[in-house]
Amino acid sequence: MTGVANQSHGVRKARHLPTASALATLAATVFLLVACTSGGGSGRLVFTSMRDGNPEVYSSQADGEDPQRLTNTQSIESRPAWSPNGQRIAFLSDRNGQDDLWIMDAEGESEERAVGSDGVRSAFSWAPDSKRIAYVSDQDGNVDIYVVDLAKNQMTQLTNSPAIEDLGGWSPQGEWVVYGVLVEEGQEAEDGGAQGIHKENPLGVDEIQLTEKPDYSPQWSPKGDKIAFQSMRDGDVEIYVMDEDGQNETNLTKKPGDDRDFDWSPDGKRIVFISERDGNPEIYVVTLDGRLQRLTHNTVEERSPRWAANGNRIVFASSADGDFDLYTMKRDGSDQKRVTATDVDDLGADW
Repeated sequence: MTGVANQSHGVRKARHLPTASALATLAATVFLLVACTSGGGSGRLVFTSMRDGNPEVYSSQADGEDPQRLTNTQSIESRPAWSPNGQRIAFLSDRNGQDDLWIMDAEGESEERAVGSDGVRSAFSWAPDSKRIAYVSDQDGNVDIYVVDLAKNQMTQLTNSPAIEDLGGWSPQGEWVVYGVLVEEGQEAEDGGAQGIHKENPLGVDEIQLTEKPDYSPQWSPKGDKIAFQSMRDGDVEIYVMDEDGQNETNLTKKPGDDRDFDWSPDGKRIVFISERDGNPEIYVVTLDGRLQRLTHNTVEERSPRWAANGNRIVFASSADGDFDLYTMKRDGSDQKRVTATDVDDLGADW
């Protein structure tokens, strides 16, 4: 559909929650997607590891050399993400009794809690200017989207609705935040269709609805001309792409078996993702004209494939030896290399 402006910011009146199956799919997707929403191009990996007894944030060279522990608490630290300028790392920590958003520098120093981040619900995304972060919080009772300006110590609430809102990411110029809204199947929102993909000005002014289907996890292409998203509109979870104004929707994956957990290539020509079409989670790449290539071939589980900033390699987690370790490979699946080799889970890599 063509984007329709909603002039009543923050007053979407969707009163119906998703079905149990929709919530389960959304929760799994958000868990896997969160760490992909930055891409600092620092040359180092950041990830979460249990190697010292509890989840902490670590960094290493792309080949696994020079591992460094960046956080050191008795709490759970998780989901680190580089700022686009490669100077800072955002992560979640429950050191205050709930998941809050924290910021530190590349060496793990100068930790500080982001203003207004009470009760972060897993998802957050750096703005392209590295000065703002959008995040999901239930601090006011509803699951809503907020933006914190780190320099000004200011927080803006973008949404205000009982609906389930799923943060996607920022447009390349930082002009829009894109997100999904899910309502219960078979029931319409009171305002005529809040369900679907929305984009909103980060100051909380303009809001435009782009789709009206059960769509979620939207991500802008690096060039800003496309938005990819996931949808259950055809029964399975599929990956779609559309123009930035909501036109020309295309199902890129269209095959039985869930397709999820995707990441745009830096040149905007390919999308890497996880698919269960062959019975277990494997990594695939698809071009915007639908050409598909399978990159991993095994009977174990792969997770969270993420492109390097130069587009030459992909990092991912694999359970090949019983726990999850990090691996990298070329964009055609060749030259696979093991990055970590621990007896515990190493997950959620960003670089």
